[in-house]
Amino acid sequence: MKLFVSFRLWIVLFFLFSITGGSLAQCLSFARNIAKPQLGEFIHDGNYNATYMEEGENAELYKTFFEGEEYRLVVSASDSLPQIHIRLMDDRRNIIFDNANHGFVQSWDFSAKSTGTMIVYVKIPENEEDKYITGGCIAILFGIKPK
Repeated sequence: MKLFVSFRLWIVLFFLFSITGGSLAQCLSFARNIAKPQLGEFIHDGNYNATYMEEGENAELYKTFFEGEEYRLVVSASDSLPQIHIRLMDDRRNIIFDNANHGFVQSWDFSAKSTGTMIVYVKIPENEEDKYITGGCIAILFGIKPK
């Protein structure tokens, strides 16, 4: 009996990891194929920050920026998701950039005034009109302007 329970547990765990692994692989592919080209002439920093998110969820990503460098932040989402709210904040949570003040753009070019950690806050708003929650991939990429 104990062996049977363990076997069932392994099957459930395998199934859960298969689903999660598949969606993560899809989101990495989304980041490479859809988001990365939006960096344009900026050189990708090599990190693919991508995950699956649903309406009503938010996430934060911490990133170190270096004084004098010019950066492009790109946040790209699946077409199934509503427009994304993006904030770039310093380590004291002072808002540096809020895309709600710029027509909800999904990319922003900026120059780091000092070396330090910044926080990229991303929120997927809930769709009040639709009774079904939608989800999809979201990717956050950074590029550095070549000198």
